[in-house]
Amino acid sequence: MLDAHGLSAEMYGLSRRHLMTLIKECLGCNIFRWSEKYYSQQRDLAMGQRLAPVLAICFMSRIEEPVLSRCPLMYCRYIDDCCIVTSTQSEMDEGFRILNQQSQYIKLTRGTPRDGWLAYLNIQLMLSNGVVRVMWYRKESSKNIIVHAASAHPTAVKRAVIRNMLKTATDVCSGEIERQESLKQAFDILHSNGYQTKPRKTRRLRNVSSTVERSDKLLLCLTFISDRISAAIRKCLIRAQLHDDVVLVNIPNDNIKRQLIRNRLYDRTCVVENCTICPYGKIGDCVKTGVIYEIECSVCHARYIGETGRPLYVRVNEHLASKERTELNNTAGET
Repeated sequence: MLDAHGLSAEMYGLSRRHLMTLIKECLGCNIFRWSEKYYSQQRDLAMGQRLAPVLAICFMSRIEEPVLSRCPLMYCRYIDDCCIVTSTQSEMDEGFRILNQQSQYIKLTRGTPRDGWLAYLNIQLMLSNGVVRVMWYRKESSKNIIVHAASAHPTAVKRAVIRNMLKTATDVCSGEIERQESLKQAFDILHSNGYQTKPRKTRRLRNVSSTVERSDKLLLCLTFISDRISAAIRKCLIRAQLHDDVVLVNIPNDNIKRQLIRNRLYDRTCVVENCTICPYGKIGDCVKTGVIYEIECSVCHARYIGETGRPLYVRVNEHLASKERTELNNTAGET
């Protein structure tokens, strides 16, 4: 891939040797612990590895070259799922054989039509009288488990799940008959997850106009408890006339996945030299904004509680500068 697209790809100042070194280091860090023993993955890619999709595309691009050189009528691929159309069955069999000869570490399988329908990704296709019919498809291995209606998620999240599933089920269809069949399947899935066929109408809060963009507001990040509590907090912000300055962000509760998986350890970084904040908390706390903080004197143990909308390290540096100047008339200097 680098040989073919190296001149057009943005390398961000890295050479090919540097890039290959970084990839090897990333792939060499697939380590997990089980029963007090540490294991390292030596071959293949771990599920959840963020490099996996890119490397899979590079790997498949090499495997598919001999098949593309045979010029099939159609060749589509998404990551490692391929859809190929040839003029004869013998050409299809030969292309399938060639694909499986390219690597000893991968074994491709191919789907067979059922009742004339061939599944590909989340759709199934049928060729009838020269016309391709398309319908929504769910794999048999899928348990059709989505966010349950009784789960502790914000109502907005549940609405989005329903809306996105219904939109997908209708958008991929080629005709009205296929669309109705796909919607029936989608409603069956919703019903099995506790949703009503016709969702209840809920009373929505009156929208209060805001002249400030959402990106310019301070984020009030609170763990989601219930829609009633979130609505009460938003009402408090409106009554306090803070809706132009603060926006409520509901944070999902910790689940087993978040407690077990740590694959974004380096997203939070400390940006301050000789930082006095992160060593006593978590890496990246120094760049948080809109926080309430507490400072305790190491001599007299007096405490000062303050708040700031700027990055925390900026305000703490002001406290330290005031202390060095011994400005006793300043609250920060007295702290």
